[in-house]
Amino acid sequence: MKHPFNFDAIPMIFTGSKRLAVAKAFDTWIGMQAGTLLIACLLIAATWFSTLNRLEREEQLVIDHAQASQRTLNIIISENLEQVLNRSQIYRIAASQWFEEDRSQVETRIAGMLASDAVFTRVALFDARGGILYASSPSAQDGSIKPAIGMMFAAHDSKPELSVGPLSGAFGESWHVPLLFPVADRSGTRVGVLMLLLDLGYVLRLYQNIDIGKTGAIHVLMENGREIARARRGGLELNKRNDAAGESAALALKTGALIANDGKHLVSTRKLEHHPFAIVIRQEVADVLHNYNAIKKKHLITVAFLTLIVLGSAVWITFILHRQQKAFNSLAASEEEKRTLIQRLEEEKQRALALASQDHLTGLANRRMFMELATSHLFHNKRSRLHSALLFIDLDRFKAINDTLGHHVGDLLLQTVATRLRVLLRESDVISRFGGDEFVLLLTSLESEEAISGIAQRIVDCISERCHDLAGHDIQVFPSIGIAISPRDGQDVDQLIHHADLAMYQSKQSRSGSFTFFDASLNVRNVLQFELEQRFGRAIQEHEFVLHFQPKVELSTYRIVGLEALVRWHHPEHGLIYPGDFIPLAENTGHIVELGNWVIEAACRQLAEWKKRGVPPTRVAVNVSARQLRDDALVAHIRDCLHRYELRADAIEIEVTESSLMESIDVAGDILNQIAGAGIKVALDDFGNGFSSLGYIKTLPIDTLKIDRAFIADIRNSHDDAVIVDSTIALAHNLGMRVVAEGIETKDQLVHLKTAGCDEVQGYYFSRPVTADQIQELLIKKTLIPR
Repeated sequence: MKHPFNFDAIPMIFTGSKRLAVAKAFDTWIGMQAGTLLIACLLIAATWFSTLNRLEREEQLVIDHAQASQRTLNIIISENLEQVLNRSQIYRIAASQWFEEDRSQVETRIAGMLASDAVFTRVALFDARGGILYASSPSAQDGSIKPAIGMMFAAHDSKPELSVGPLSGAFGESWHVPLLFPVADRSGTRVGVLMLLLDLGYVLRLYQNIDIGKTGAIHVLMENGREIARARRGGLELNKRNDAAGESAALALKTGALIANDGKHLVSTRKLEHHPFAIVIRQEVADVLHNYNAIKKKHLITVAFLTLIVLGSAVWITFILHRQQKAFNSLAASEEEKRTLIQRLEEEKQRALALASQDHLTGLANRRMFMELATSHLFHNKRSRLHSALLFIDLDRFKAINDTLGHHVGDLLLQTVATRLRVLLRESDVISRFGGDEFVLLLTSLESEEAISGIAQRIVDCISERCHDLAGHDIQVFPSIGIAISPRDGQDVDQLIHHADLAMYQSKQSRSGSFTFFDASLNVRNVLQFELEQRFGRAIQEHEFVLHFQPKVELSTYRIVGLEALVRWHHPEHGLIYPGDFIPLAENTGHIVELGNWVIEAACRQLAEWKKRGVPPTRVAVNVSARQLRDDALVAHIRDCLHRYELRADAIEIEVTESSLMESIDVAGDILNQIAGAGIKVALDDFGNGFSSLGYIKTLPIDTLKIDRAFIADIRNSHDDAVIVDSTIALAHNLGMRVVAEGIETKDQLVHLKTAGCDEVQGYYFSRPVTADQIQELLIKKTLIPR
């Protein structure tokens, strides 16, 4: 027998479908065992039901066949007895002639008929009083016959055609039955009674050898149910008292039932049509089914044996399944562990795909997914000749919100903006977050370029709406949007993004909360800005930056008393680039601190180089940004540079602007106090241009005030500028500070400043910022005489 379970299919349970759980596999095993037993029980039940039903039908067929045989036999016996009794008419005719013709002839005729008759054994003729008129054989007169003859004459009106006389041994053998027939003359008057002695044994002996079973019997009854004779397999019984069998036959005659009242017999009843007799054939059902019961027993034994075989097979199969289940459980545990690991790997894979394609904060498409989707949409639109627009969105002042209110509030703001964009745009449009506060949109399948302005304005209005209750804060942020249209502004995604980014920066420079379409004229300047931004970090590491120096001249002696170090970018492709073009980039990209530290170290290194060459020592001023004034490591870096290059503290002067102080006056004040505590001079650059408070200036460790060039440029023509300059010089001197004027370009400016008492000046009138080698020559000369 093959195993009912295919072990080769086990791996498919776990790897073919993830939804098929191990518990379901266990239920399958239990179901297989229960199913085996159930199938066995159903098979056994069906076999027994079919067998018993078939045996019941066959039993009924046997009974029906026996019943039919009984009826057929009853018909034969009844018809035969009817024919026998009909022969009595000949004797009745002869008897009526007795009273009308020659009696000797009648006797001769009757004797002749009787001699050839085997059924009627005796003939006798009686008068109305019961006297014998004729007898075929001598016999003692039986007095019991007279009452019967008298009853026939008394019942003259009903005219009975036949009556059975009393059964008595006086008439011969016990199976002879006297039959009494009335005899009438020609006028119909009864004149006598004819008695014919019927040899019933002769009639019944004809059916003695018919097999009616051990319990079968043929009953001859009169109409009143009185049993006259009975024939069995063993012989004839006559004039016997009714026993249970006789009473059962009599009851069947009265009711006409096929089965007697005890329900255990088959009975066939038939009355003779013209004579007062009835034939009842009776046989016990058990006797009828005797032979069939033996066959039935064999069938039942066979079915019982098959039942044992099926049950045994089912139990054996169940046992095999149980053993296989144990093996399967072990295998299932191992496969479940593998499936769990596979599921974890799938989850990690899905998570990795989500991380690779979605922005974790907003749920929008990330840069990688946007590039794929946008490329596909652009290709489709190109084939369908539809327009697409790429919008580059940047949130103005987002960095200030993030730094002031915290990153959590910034994240909530980004999520709110992403939600508004989803609601505003179509499902066919692609929305992504590139990082930080930058969102990139691709508007697809546009019929015309004119519709883009309306969409862009709706985006501006939607994002500009105030965001309520972001961690307890109500925030309003404005977007700057740059727009590039395909295919006008670019054929691929990278080109469109680049152009939209350039247009976005133009929006930032124009006004907050606006959108700008890409213009090719933006390319030159913005491309340079982009290249510088990308190269900035590497430029510091590869020492592409250089220092130029501008001298500070003391007005009383025209000696060079100091230098200001000014950084330049010596770009390998674009040549010398001035600070106005890259300092804003350094501040935006976060490289300003690194660049400022490089300037301090480069200035110290140059001073050490001049010291080795014997160049007269002088103080070098370096500019420090607002970001550096919030860096706790600034003082340590300056001390380290001075120590490393063996310089005194007064070799370096730190210049700070008013605006850098105002961004964080407390932190900047602490840093400046540490610098001053180290013996380093501090100068306030661009004084008068930052709206600083004089109270702060008084409390800060400032040694020098540098008057902004804006007040120097028109000092000879503007009375207000002259008053401001003169007042600033007087104020600084009263506070114990030196004064330096920037941007000296004419002799008139020089004369006015000298008259006002200014201490030092610097500007193109004396020297432009020059390289270290060029300034070295000026330091050796020591003085710069005005032209």
